[in-house]
Parts: sequence; structure tokens; C-alpha cells
Amino acid sequence: MNSSVKPLLIQLVSSFSYYLVDEARKEMGSEITEVKIDDIEYYKASGRFGDVYVVDVFYTSVVGKHKSKLAIKFIESSIDVITEIKNSSFLEKKFSTRSFVQVPRYIYVNLKQPTFIAYEGITGVNYEDADSVLNKSFWAGYVLSIIHEGKARSVIADIYEELYRRLILTIFGGEEIEQEIMEKSKDLLEMVTNSQGGSDSFGDYHQSNLMIRTTPQGEIVNIAIIDPTFWMQGSFDRFEDIGTFFGRQALLEYRTSRTLISTISDIKQFIEGYNVHLKEINNVHLEKLYPKGYPIDFFLSIWAMMDIIDKTSTLNIPVDHPDVVLLKELAINFLTEHPISSEVNTFL
Repeated sequence: MNSSVKPLLIQLVSSFSYYLVDEARKEMGSEITEVKIDDIEYYKASGRFGDVYVVDVFYTSVVGKHKSKLAIKFIESSIDVITEIKNSSFLEKKFSTRSFVQVPRYIYVNLKQPTFIAYEGITGVNYEDADSVLNKSFWAGYVLSIIHEGKARSVIADIYEELYRRLILTIFGGEEIEQEIMEKSKDLLEMVTNSQGGSDSFGDYHQSNLMIRTTPQGEIVNIAIIDPTFWMQGSFDRFEDIGTFFGRQALLEYRTSRTLISTISDIKQFIEGYNVHLKEINNVHLEKLYPKGYPIDFFLSIWAMMDIIDKTSTLNIPVDHPDVVLLKELAINFLTEHPISSEVNTFL
């Protein structure tokens, strides 16, 4: 979008002014029938399928001035808009009895150009920026466990084995390290093929998709989960979502210190929260679903290798760029040293 984005956003917001009327009624407890938009402030966040504009709307009614927050997500395909609405509705049902978890309600859908979804605004701090919230990893694990649920079923291991071999060949094919990687990562693949951890997948459960609201003392009031674009029904390995969630965190820590101490600590806390929910619903322990161990290193390596492909193929970043070199080093570490599995698979 160009410099004309502000007038466009104002025009779009005007088309669902009924939402602003409703918000003003809730705030003032008065019978308000119309409002006038005075101004907006906004910032843009880029997503995989389009831009998201987080908008503060300043408006006036007969009883005074008001402010509401909302998010407008532009999506190129109307089919993808419909898919996201279905996914959003599904998640709302998942969390309908969990007031602790908030799923933003969509308030307007436009299937004509420009295609977009308007969501109610979410206040809070992004998970990545909530440094003072010590138990945030626990609750992130708890939330994901609700999405996955607890029923044991086999994973469609073939898709992961094929993806793994293709990535190894693409990134390390012909290199001296290739055979060593294949040999030392066999145990990780066995963890997946022997898993009973099949579940639906959120598909893009990463730290930027969680918003946290806390008390002044730093206690979590609720967690909002956003961007259900990639949710899919199936029998995907639970640790695919967990690997996605911790991939960037692992990379940033590794870049700074060449260690994963903090990431390992957070993963342990995440699994603890995940297990708490499983025990609540049917007294299942996550380790019962993974008799060969948690394949967290496998999926962290998949995350790193996929990021390499994205950078070199989509963004045309050279293979000798420091970021690509670091990702390769990290992937090799996961596949040959198993730094996370050796710390979290103590139940074996």
C-alpha cells in the first residue's frame, strides 16, 4: 500500500461503524446510535499472505469522545479469507470455556477488492517482549495443548521423512557433513515414526502470534492467540508446532552465545504447561505419546532448514551470507548433537 493508506483505512473503518457504536455503548452505558470518526493512528505488520494494520480509531458520539483498537488484515485471495474465518470460528469453539484464552473476534469481512478481515483489537504485550513474565512459556504450552487435545494417534510420518530427506539433500547434498548428518539424526527420525502424538496443527504457532495481558505485578490475566491462517486438521506431530514456536528464539540465543541454555529452560517450562492440560482432560502424559523421546531437535532443524530455503530461494540471499551460514550451523547442531533432546528426554 502507498501513501494513500490512511484515507483508505478511514473509509474501510467507516463501513463497519456499527462496531464503534457498540463499543461506545459498552463504554458509556448510553443509548448511542451514531458516531463520527475524528482520526486514526496505525502501524503496519507484514504477514505471509498480506499486510496487517493495527488501527487506533478516535471518534465522537453525542456523549463524548471514544477510542477503539482494531486490526485490518488484507488478504489477496477471497478463498484464503474464507479459510481464515473458518479457522477463527473453530478456535473460538476450542476456547469457548477458557476465558483465560482470547481469540479475536472478526467484526467485518470483505470479499471484494480490497479483500480483508477486520478483527477486534487486542491490547497487551507481544510474547517476545514480555520479558518480565517468568511463566509465559508454561502458559504458551498450556494454550497449544488445548488446540492439539489429548487423543493418541499415529503421526503421518511419511511427510516428515520425505521433507527431511529433501531438505538435507538441498542444503547439505554433496558436502562432507551430509553422511554424518544422516547417520547421527536417525534417532530423531525414529522419535517421529514411533510417535502417537498425531494432532491437528496450528501451522504457524510462533511467538509473535501470542499477546499477553498482565497485572501490574506481572501475573498473566489472559493470552490472546492470533492469525489462525495455517490451522489444519490432520495427524501432524505436536512437536512441529513446538519447533516453530522456539525456532527464532533458539537462533537469536545461538547467535549471541553459541549456547541454547535459555531456550532449553523455556522449552522445559513449555512442556510442563502442555502436560498440565493433558492431565486435566484425560490424565495423559506427553511422554506416553513419545516412547522414543520428544523429537524437538528434529523439528527445530526443520525450522532452520526451511528458513534457509526461504532466505536463499525466496529472498535471494546468498548462501554465504552470515545469517544463512549461522542457520546451517544451527541445523547441524540440532541434527548431530541433539542439544535439546538430551535435556528434555530424561524420562527415557
